[in-house]
Amino acid sequence: MMRRRVPSTSTDPLPATTAVSGTRPTRIAVERAGDRARFSVLDQGLYLAPRPVAGTAGPLHLRVALIGIHMMLLGGDDVRIELHVGSGVTLEVIEPAGMVAYDADGCASRWSLDAVLAEGSALIWDGAPFVVAGGANVQRETRVRFAERSRVLLRETLVLGRSGEPGGALRSVTRLTGPSGDSLYEDLDLTGIRHRSVGVLGESKVLASATAAGWRPEAGPPAPVESPDRRRQDQAVSAHRFELAAEGSVLRALAASAHEADREVAPQYAQWSQELLR
Repeated sequence: MMRRRVPSTSTDPLPATTAVSGTRPTRIAVERAGDRARFSVLDQGLYLAPRPVAGTAGPLHLRVALIGIHMMLLGGDDVRIELHVGSGVTLEVIEPAGMVAYDADGCASRWSLDAVLAEGSALIWDGAPFVVAGGANVQRETRVRFAERSRVLLRETLVLGRSGEPGGALRSVTRLTGPSGDSLYEDLDLTGIRHRSVGVLGESKVLASATAAGWRPEAGPPAPVESPDRRRQDQAVSAHRFELAAEGSVLRALAASAHEADREVAPQYAQWSQELLR
């Protein structure tokens, strides 16, 4: 297994860690060096390799793609990602391809993101669809701790089942914690028959969302009025915005397919991303 470390003269903000299962996490840390940002830690994990992406938006904005190097998620897999964003730096993480949790006859697997943001930093997480096939049993955790004047923007699409199959078991926990406490703490239990309950997913199989914390995005333009025939054709897919008690917003869309949900969330996510970068 390869391990890459970018030399740094500063204290490593991410000490070497190993999961209880023995899985090495993918670890990324960025810091400010003068008037530019740089990667201080860039460690390949067992499942994912971080690859810097050229064409940054500015000297303090770094982009990195997470490239899969092993088949995943299989039963027993433990995919872990650890991020540290230094003061004044923006880190944008891209998932170029979606992830599938395969049929494992109910054997549990895990995917987790643990991010820490220093004062005045920003994290943009552009997630690809996360598909939970029938027979999979996944625990998914996203935890972000951010300091004063920091901003967070997350995009994720959860898909229960591949085309023509029912979805597996998924429990997704999202916790965004700022200087004054939790901005968002959500425990979404989509195991058993719960996902079909009224007020959860119902007959939908896709949940797409964009989540902003640390600032409240501007209101977007009103949605265009669609004809009844078009609404029936799209199964009345629409995105709904929810305001957090702390500064932040969540945009959600339920749909029968990922592309329908993405069509509703993607424009607003792009606008929020532009706001954050400004």
